[in-house]
Amino acid sequence: MLKPKKKISRKEIKKDPVLEKISQIEHLVREKSKVILYVVVAVVILLVLSFAMIRSKQNANRQASGELGMAELALASGDIDNAIVQFEAIVEKNPNTETAGMATIILGQAYILKDDYEKAETYFWSYIKDYKDDNLLTAAAYNGLGACNERAEDFKQAAVNFEKGGNISSYKFLKNECYINAIRANIKIRNVENADRLLKLISAEDLDYRLKTQFDILKASLEVLKG
Repeated sequence: MLKPKKKISRKEIKKDPVLEKISQIEHLVREKSKVILYVVVAVVILLVLSFAMIRSKQNANRQASGELGMAELALASGDIDNAIVQFEAIVEKNPNTETAGMATIILGQAYILKDDYEKAETYFWSYIKDYKDDNLLTAAAYNGLGACNERAEDFKQAAVNFEKGGNISSYKFLKNECYINAIRANIKIRNVENADRLLKLISAEDLDYRLKTQFDILKASLEVLKG
């Protein structure tokens, strides 16, 4: 029978320079994670809004598309509670439609902004189960699920969902975002092999400043783990 791994105390971490370095890097990532999350949500909202406006011209249900745009603008302006009410109304009035699918994925993002990860997870799974008709949004749903898993400190499942999002996305910016998140989760569970494999899938030249900063931090952390 395997013996349970000994939990490392903060005092022991301070005595070990390798673990102390990892602890410092993880602290930096945690401090920046909320700001990073707001940026990611804003990017997804803007993309979905653009797609909704384009598709509404080809869609007979222009009213629903207009309502979606108004709800997205409310969310982008920071009126989260009002936006949630509007998105939920869209889902209820337009079941099984493209517009309802978009509202569902953004509801997951909105509840993350309210720190209600349980509700957020429900909507992300709902999109994957009931819609899953758009690579960008499906990848965003898995990325959102990973964020919920990470919040619950289930880093193993977070790594799985983040990587799924990266594999599905046909958009490089979101693919890189998901892979970077997956690397972070793998580092948390000390899965050096997976973290290193994912790191090699990312070209640093393709990253903007925000992602490049995270990439460099995680790369340094991985090097520490590898010794």
